[in-house]
Amino acid sequence: MPGFVWSSNSGCLLPFLIIFNLFFGRLIFNSTRLWLGVEAVLVLIFVIKINILARKINRQFKPNSKIVDIQGYVVEEDKKLK
Repeated sequence: MPGFVWSSNSGCLLPFLIIFNLFFGRLIFNSTRLWLGVEAVLVLIFVIKINILARKINRQFKPNSKIVDIQGYVVEEDKKLK
């Protein structure tokens, strides 16, 4: 399960686990500390995944240094033909 949560194919699983643990975690875990600890870890993993995704998206829109900007000139073809 942890490999699936860490992968990018988890989709809505992580937010679902956060909400499920928030409402029903107290019933599953006996200790309040354990319940809140699991909630904190899930939220931390979610924040890290969102940060990585935002960096990937931001990296796509940065200008590439391999692109050369050139200035185009209008060529008047009538003068060349005469």
